[in-house]
Amino acid sequence: MNTTRGCHVLNASLDVSLDVSLLGSVVATRGDHRIELGSPTQRTVFAVLAANENRVVSRHELVRAVWGSDASETVMNSVYTYIARLRKCLEPSRARFTQPEVLVSDSLGYMLSVPAERVDTRRFSTALSAARRLRADNDTERAAAKLEEGLALWRGTPYAGTVGTFVASERIRLAETRLLAIEDHAELLLELNRPAHAIGELSALVHRYPLRERLRLLLMRCHVELGQHADAIGEYHALRTRLAEDQGIEPGESLRELYEQVLQAGRPSTPRPARRESAAAAPRADKGDGGRRADGAANIFVPSQRTASTVRQLPRSTGWFIGRTAELGCLEAMVAQADEAGESALLLLTGSPGVGKTTLATQFARTLAGRFADSQYHLDLRAFSASSAPRSASFALRRLNATLGGRPAAPGLDSETEYRSRVADREMLLILDNATSVEQVRPLLPGTPASLVIVTSRWGLSGLIAQDGARRFVVEPLNRADALLLFTGIVGESLVARHRDEVEHLIEACEGLPLALRIAATQIKISPFPRGAVERLRTDDLSTALALPGDANSTLSTVFGWSYSGLPAEAALMYRTLGHRPSPEISLTAAATLSGMGAADSRRALDVLVDASLLREVAPDRFRMGALLHAHARRVAEAATGNVQGRSAGAGGGVSPG
Repeated sequence: MNTTRGCHVLNASLDVSLDVSLLGSVVATRGDHRIELGSPTQRTVFAVLAANENRVVSRHELVRAVWGSDASETVMNSVYTYIARLRKCLEPSRARFTQPEVLVSDSLGYMLSVPAERVDTRRFSTALSAARRLRADNDTERAAAKLEEGLALWRGTPYAGTVGTFVASERIRLAETRLLAIEDHAELLLELNRPAHAIGELSALVHRYPLRERLRLLLMRCHVELGQHADAIGEYHALRTRLAEDQGIEPGESLRELYEQVLQAGRPSTPRPARRESAAAAPRADKGDGGRRADGAANIFVPSQRTASTVRQLPRSTGWFIGRTAELGCLEAMVAQADEAGESALLLLTGSPGVGKTTLATQFARTLAGRFADSQYHLDLRAFSASSAPRSASFALRRLNATLGGRPAAPGLDSETEYRSRVADREMLLILDNATSVEQVRPLLPGTPASLVIVTSRWGLSGLIAQDGARRFVVEPLNRADALLLFTGIVGESLVARHRDEVEHLIEACEGLPLALRIAATQIKISPFPRGAVERLRTDDLSTALALPGDANSTLSTVFGWSYSGLPAEAALMYRTLGHRPSPEISLTAAATLSGMGAADSRRALDVLVDASLLREVAPDRFRMGALLHAHARRVAEAATGNVQGRSAGAGGGVSPG
């Protein structure tokens, strides 16, 4: 084994050409040996070069593709490091000081020298071009086969295991190209009188893209060809209803014409609703006499008999999701790593109050919703909520078991066993939102690797990492550019242009917290005097000023207060101690002195605040609190001091600790 830092290769030999796979996890192989490409960032560098095979990619272009347009100048040093490591992976036997043959460079940048036909994205593109030529020549059979050849190259989400703006945009482009290819293939199968070969995949895609009219038209045509006129009518009405509700328009002309043709052929007296069929369902031959068509011919397609109900509980989109491209890429890489390892994917999103954990979790879940078309669950565990006390694990199990439905569980099963039995054969996406403890979450974890669980919490929940293999992701505040986009999207570009300096000052004061930005922008938007609202927020204490009447979830001090009220006594005392400090930064020694708790107890209290996402350890034994949280801690400390003094005066001398 030849080993290098960040990657290793098994008995590679350059007399065998390199093969690159990008339509799924990014993989490089030589013969039967797979080359480990290292960390997600290093793998991304390789992917960008592979996507531009045999073309020089400039260093600045590479930086923008991997790190974004606002990357720091020091990133260039990382480029040199990753290129050096990749060369050792790709050419482990190359003698020192000799020119590389695979990953070459010149004065402008770097180029991956690999035959184009060895990169699966290029083979996919070539197959699509060949299919178009064959179809133009009326060679329908070979055109369909060529499309099947291209589509067979897909192994999952493109560029899985990589991050950055380039791969994010490439995923979108490739997904649309694949969808067009599937539609073309289905159309060819209809021309070849093979509707049963297309209907299963079309059904799944229609549920994933319910407003895509060409998919719906092709699915209706399959139903018609198979004599399933009621299903064709049901699909039309489902689309018409959805278009009217979402966009206020009618289906296109081709769909309307097909619908009228079906009606003229003889509309059933009681049309059945559109069939809900899982992506895994495949066409199968009918057994017995139950599947006869109206014309007496055997019906070669039988709808899926799966009885489990469709569940799609993902929260509605807020419409203000901005940026987070790198974060989504990292989460996708985590899921890909779990898939490759055959593990149940368990993601833990933590971060400070108001940083957007739930929004990010929901947005990420939506990107994977097609993989879990019929089983998307969301459960708010209410660790921090105005609604009620946190939900217990037993309550959550009862709720999930009721939602899963189906036949009653066998007698004698407890709720947890019943739950695991019901989800054993199910591919499910489960968001456990707003969790407060490991004990609250652990009984709710499915026992199957086919599921994905996303947990959000202000607490670190490190027990899920140690015992359950969770992959933790700390959600950071928005960067300045994305914060400005979010703010501008609510208040409008004209106001931002008129008050640019004041707005930028306000955005900086919101510290990139999406909750703070949305509240501030909404206050300005609804104010009859927007300029006055901007000025007032610019000078006010935002920890108290950011509030919307009648909504505790949109009041910053209340949201922060939920975290404080959930702290144990020593950590709450330390929180107030930090509030007494003029600076948001403190050392362990100063914390011990000011709190009077001693070094060991102070360290434990500070660790609790770090775990609760209320504090950061920025250097060994040195801690810092965000400005908004520090302002809240100051008000809590002042209120506690006032209460203590009041009780002392009223009681004639005795003082109770705050």
